Amino acid sequence: MKKIKIMHFVSGIGNDGVTQFLTNYTSRLNKKNNVNEIIVYQHKPNATKLRLEQSIGNKTYRVPFKAKHPIKNLFATYRLIKKEKPDIVEAHMNLVNFFPLSVAWFCRVPVRISHSHIAQDIDNINPKLSTLFKKLCIIFSTNLVACGENAGKYMYGNRNFHIVYNAINLKKYSYNPKSREEVREKYGIDTDSMIIGNIGRINIQKNQKFLIDIFADYLQENPNAFLFIIGNGEPNDEQKLVDYIKKKSCQENVIRIEGVKSTEKFYSAFDIFALPSLYEGLPVVGVEAQASGVTTLLSKNIDPSVVYSTNTKLLPIDQGTRCWIENFKRTDNRSLSDAYNEKYNIDLQFKKLYKFYSNLLNNK
Repeated sequence: MKKIKIMHFVSGIGNDGVTQFLTNYTSRLNKKNNVNEIIVYQHKPNATKLRLEQSIGNKTYRVPFKAKHPIKNLFATYRLIKKEKPDIVEAHMNLVNFFPLSVAWFCRVPVRISHSHIAQDIDNINPKLSTLFKKLCIIFSTNLVACGENAGKYMYGNRNFHIVYNAINLKKYSYNPKSREEVREKYGIDTDSMIIGNIGRINIQKNQKFLIDIFADYLQENPNAFLFIIGNGEPNDEQKLVDYIKKKSCQENVIRIEGVKSTEKFYSAFDIFALPSLYEGLPVVGVEAQASGVTTLLSKNIDPSVVYSTNTKLLPIDQGTRCWIENFKRTDNRSLSDAYNEKYNIDLQFKKLYKFYSNLLNNK
């Protein structure tokens, strides 16, 4: 059987949900199915993540950043598509999916997929421009995909779309008491101290500033608590976060960890995982946290279909810090009995994705 060649377009390769999504699926599709995967990115990559993508069989290319060099980006994309001749082009850049998809349309790539990973407009985008971009994504696509119901309706309205879940290796993220002990020992935190964890890119979307507000208020009631913030961001965003932590006088209890290769050990060390994002599609970290059984507190702006554990709550981010603090106090024991969900099991979902790709090509 002829191998399926898929070219994915992303903004960058780093410690983000889209990169993790591609890692989870492509590592299995490359190994267990007749698939060749190519990842095309723009921003300077996280070196560790780039090596990981290459080690699991993905070919990688970098093209010029479209915001600064739109014409160079288009021509580089055109040359790559002509060189590789993919059967499928899949764009994971949300509102600007039309950029590579328009080139794929011009090159007559038979299957062109717009994949939505967000469920709300990004900051400071003109609503009319957002509407135009969505229409262009639909025009240049043959198929529409989203990570969840909300992300699909946001991008495509009432049009039909296919959901590909942000599935993970559930066993990898299951609770490990040894990992809990190792992490706490490494950072000098005793077993009785509360650890609140946050994993994700440092930026406005992830709303770490509000998380610092919550934590600073909570420290007044529990001075033996610690906050782990794990992730990278643009230097300017990282510095703003550091400055804000100092402003709130909680730097002694906030542990900043730059992006790590593996995060599963940290979930076992946490007592609470908190993600007060301004907007999300369906966050991979939310799925990972629940697999560990840790109490998981998520923003109400996140697609509720992410919830599969009884230890998970969706909380408002526009009503102050008190609601979050009260839920910090109600930490339950780890919920391990329901930390399994078929739609987030990568070993089942990658097979469904392969079938989806195959059917699209067979129908052309």
